[in-house]
Amino acid sequence: MNYDLVLCGVGGQGVLSIAWVIDHAVHEAGLHFKQSEVHGMAQRGGAVSAFVRISDQPVASDLIATGAASMVLSMEPMEALRYTQLLRPDGWIVSDVTPLENDAYPKHDALYKVLFSAPRLVVLDATRLAHKAGTVKAQNMVVLGAAASQLPLPTELLEAQVQELFASKGERIVKANISAFRIGAAASAFATALLAAGVPSTVLARVLPLLAFEPQPVPQAGVDAWCRRLLATDGAQTALRLFEAGVTLSPESLPA
Repeated sequence: MNYDLVLCGVGGQGVLSIAWVIDHAVHEAGLHFKQSEVHGMAQRGGAVSAFVRISDQPVASDLIATGAASMVLSMEPMEALRYTQLLRPDGWIVSDVTPLENDAYPKHDALYKVLFSAPRLVVLDATRLAHKAGTVKAQNMVVLGAAASQLPLPTELLEAQVQELFASKGERIVKANISAFRIGAAASAFATALLAAGVPSTVLARVLPLLAFEPQPVPQAGVDAWCRRLLATDGAQTALRLFEAGVTLSPESLPA
């Protein structure tokens, strides 16, 4: 088993905290890993990245070759696109949809057009969902939770390491980060079910960031209802209309 993972984002978004959780979960699972990281500009709001290579055999190098990564896990949409050349053809992108803009940032429409064309994609408003969980700083744990089902690690092992990471911060912070992780996991399970049912990624990507997930799975009835709505003849137009309106929705209630 070999699993190459790219973590990326901007300084202050907690990319290296995600790496800490994954690294410790890998160790607890008895697997091998190597990690490299770049964070020299983090304090200036610059890019931060880490390569994590996981295997059941000793890992010789911490570098990920072009076309070898199983996942790009990103805290920011433009950073996700920066590393797409490293993805395998069947690789996943999991990303927060909220841009952290600078002077050279592309227009949002152009950015989303490219990002949303990825065939295996989970995008969500991790910033808003983290606030719902109890602290906006848990944005990184929302994204990690959304990636967890695709990682070669038991979800409960990752959650245990989330608890360990924040144990010194007090019970409130631990609970908020665990809640954020579970909210991300619920979003991912919902997305995976809709993709498996045939909902196009480009359609789902415009709906998923609008949904206010809870820290438990969406009931099957809600999943089925969204599948029917987005697979309808006007499903793509509905998704675009909702995305442009930017209204927060419950995953258990359908728009008119």
